[in-house]
Amino acid sequence: MAVFHFRGVSAASGKEVRGVRDADNAKGLRTMLRREGIVLTSATEAAAHAEKKGRELQLFAFFKKPSISDVAVVTKQLATLVRAGIPLTESIAALTDQVEKEELKRVLASVREQLNQGTAFATALAEHPKVFPPLYVNMVAAGEASGTLESVLERLAGFMDSQAKLRGKVSAAMAYPILMLMIGSILITVLMIGVVPKVTAIFASLDRALPWYTSLLIFVSNSFSSPVSHGLLFGALVGGGGYLLTHKPVVPVRQTAPTTAPKKEPKTGPAAALLIGGSVFLVELLARDSGMKLVFSFIAGILVGAGVGSFIAWLRTEPGRLARDSALLKMPIFGGLLQMIAVARFASTLSSLLASGVQLLRAMDIVRAVIGNAALEKVVEDAAGAIREGESIAEPLKRSKKFPPIVTHMIAVGEKSGQLEQMLSAVSESYESAVEIRITALTSILEPLMIVIMGGAVGFIAFAILMPLIQMNDFNQ
Repeated sequence: MAVFHFRGVSAASGKEVRGVRDADNAKGLRTMLRREGIVLTSATEAAAHAEKKGRELQLFAFFKKPSISDVAVVTKQLATLVRAGIPLTESIAALTDQVEKEELKRVLASVREQLNQGTAFATALAEHPKVFPPLYVNMVAAGEASGTLESVLERLAGFMDSQAKLRGKVSAAMAYPILMLMIGSILITVLMIGVVPKVTAIFASLDRALPWYTSLLIFVSNSFSSPVSHGLLFGALVGGGGYLLTHKPVVPVRQTAPTTAPKKEPKTGPAAALLIGGSVFLVELLARDSGMKLVFSFIAGILVGAGVGSFIAWLRTEPGRLARDSALLKMPIFGGLLQMIAVARFASTLSSLLASGVQLLRAMDIVRAVIGNAALEKVVEDAAGAIREGESIAEPLKRSKKFPPIVTHMIAVGEKSGQLEQMLSAVSESYESAVEIRITALTSILEPLMIVIMGGAVGFIAFAILMPLIQMNDFNQ
């Protein structure tokens, strides 16, 4: 039996109908739909449909990708259907017809087809790691083995929902400052390139000394519009883009669940775009100004860009990630917030895995892959090695000094009392609440701070332009 994506027309209303159905062949699909009052117009088998979609230009593919919230909703609905006694394949079939995102619909149809062929549920989910991460797959596998799949699915839905809320709070907190920074940068750039040179051209004809702040403004404005600066900038784009295009650092990938998904090569599109764009601008600049200064500035830009590109490439390696994330944890203000987010993710993930019946060492391996900070990943990896040698969980975490003492103390108490899952859940709730409070406080500080900085920059430009004009007026009088 195959899975078909079909289009048809409702005989009753005349409206177009789209969907996904199981059928032995296209003829069987046509007969099935005719019974439902649908006239089949086109049908594509799931494999061919996926191949066609892969060739199409997906301008809004990011928005069509299933989010963690979408998967959480589907998981909660699946748990309800399974608890009601509906067979798993029928439950997934009902969800396939209900979901709106085409990618999620395709994935569910593929999972249902594999279930019909006798594949285990967890194995079928592992074929789609971008939608169902190793955490999800391992919890489902544990639920299948223990016969508590509906309980595991409900726990998974709650866990994913809490993770989506935490991620949403962090994204919402950073959205306003980033937007303000982008708007302010664009505004200042436009002023420096389009407005300031025209106004300050008046000062060039005057035989008078200008205030230091006006001289500084003119220097910065000239730097923005100077061909030498353009040569340096676009040389850096070419150098950095070329380096990233030709150097693909190999980052060790830690497999936490079996998957047959094909490995993709690192994306080089952005680097190629920078390389081509920089070359085009170089031709344009050389056409306008063929001086040696421009050539030398472009060469210097290539060297700078190659240096920056090599640094970015190093940051993608294991030592680079470790050094970067260790430095981030030591940052004032933000370092503590990043640590709290990572600890909350560690505690909630480990608690959910252990409560679902996943073995401790396997759970630690999964947590290491999803914690999101290389420095703390190394701590969890070392802790897993210590646990294999007979140590407790709390001791290696405590020795690392990267986990707060209260967390390691609560874990130790949970181990001794046999309530480790409950203690980890309490740690998760406590730190998620602390993250929310810290984000609210930082947002309340960042918003006025960004306004002051951007307003100060625009005010400085206006002050540096207007003060000489006022002084000229007073002198003429």
